[in-house]
Amino acid sequence: MSKQSASQAKTWRRDLLPIAAASAVLILLMGWVTLYATARLSDRLGRFDTSASVADLDSDGDLDVIVVSRRWENEDTSFAGITLWINKGDGVFSPGDQDLPGGFAAAAGDIDGDGDADLLILDGYALTPALNQGGLQGGSPGVFERNNPIRPSQQWRGHADMGGSVTLGDLNDDGEVDGFVTGCCYGSGVDLSSAAAIHMPSFSWVWINEWDPRGWLVRHSLYLTGLDGLPLRGAAMGDLDGDGDLDALAAVARPTMGTAENLGDLVLLNDGTGDLAASDQRLGDADSTAVALGDLDGDGDVDGVTGTQEGATVWINQGRAQGGQEGRFAPSGQQIGGNPTRAVFVRDLDGDGDQDILIVGQRQADIWWNDGLGVFSRSDQRFHYSERHGLAVGDFNGDGFPDAFAGAGSDSYSAWFNRGDETFRSSGK
Repeated sequence: MSKQSASQAKTWRRDLLPIAAASAVLILLMGWVTLYATARLSDRLGRFDTSASVADLDSDGDLDVIVVSRRWENEDTSFAGITLWINKGDGVFSPGDQDLPGGFAAAAGDIDGDGDADLLILDGYALTPALNQGGLQGGSPGVFERNNPIRPSQQWRGHADMGGSVTLGDLNDDGEVDGFVTGCCYGSGVDLSSAAAIHMPSFSWVWINEWDPRGWLVRHSLYLTGLDGLPLRGAAMGDLDGDGDLDALAAVARPTMGTAENLGDLVLLNDGTGDLAASDQRLGDADSTAVALGDLDGDGDVDGVTGTQEGATVWINQGRAQGGQEGRFAPSGQQIGGNPTRAVFVRDLDGDGDQDILIVGQRQADIWWNDGLGVFSRSDQRFHYSERHGLAVGDFNGDGFPDAFAGAGSDSYSAWFNRGDETFRSSGK
């Protein structure tokens, strides 16, 4: 694949090949084929679903941004590309020049334990680790090289989801970063009996960080029985039940095929080994789009926010101040926003010590201020961008206040810098 430039983003294309009589046997053996190409991300080729996250990729002490741009032409053809926006200091960014594999999702974390941020990229079939060549590698920080791809467990049915997410955290308490991979929203394959194209239920799984003596990652994954067939648009990790290990809250899309029913969002509890089992709770019934965690009512336990097609719902953990069982959730009674939500962030945006909420829509993000007890009021502040942009939150200029960044492939970005007085100044290119 070619490298990225200012006007192009390296993209990943996945096409259904026509099944002709002359080549039916070959295609049945091959199934689906992955093609790589370079194409400009334009507004003419279909809807966008762009996301962003932050990490110090080049070990220079400031936060950079990973932007994943996804676009669907139809239910069988999709494109995806990853752009690294490198912070040059004081919140000025330029697109990195990295030959990264395409993917539908990506996350940054210290996979190899050497103190710098590596990348884990989900291409639909597998996780591809891209190891930062700083640290133990002895190379240049911010330069990434691929390691052994990680595929799901033996129960995997051999198809790929055209979406999903990767969330990183130490799931088995061994001091190493593991991953929770969500599948969404259905993959595609070929019915071997009829040679017809079919859609397959989504598949989610856990990757456990393990290495062989040669320095290659081992395929160590856990099949999550209770999630089989459910499309999960995203997940957030935190200790939901107060037992000291990482659990997860998963945003469930409305199932349209397979054996799964629309069960609402899932509270997934960790048994200590990384096996995330669905509890008996089903939160809402809203075709969720995003999820975030944080202590919203200031009582010391982890609450949740789920984005929906109609804004966001706040879920209060019933432990601590509520006097109930920690790890069980009830709606706060307050609906936030009223438009389709692409992402949600929980951060202290005004520096008053409580957690506020940023709701990211298709073209606008809105801040909701917390009164300290989990009651929210809408700010006058708005962040505007195009549907091609993915938004991330982090302190990009090192002043101690969370800022916002929206990037569109490698073409353009906007940044809003927090003044600490509930206002932001904007910049970008």
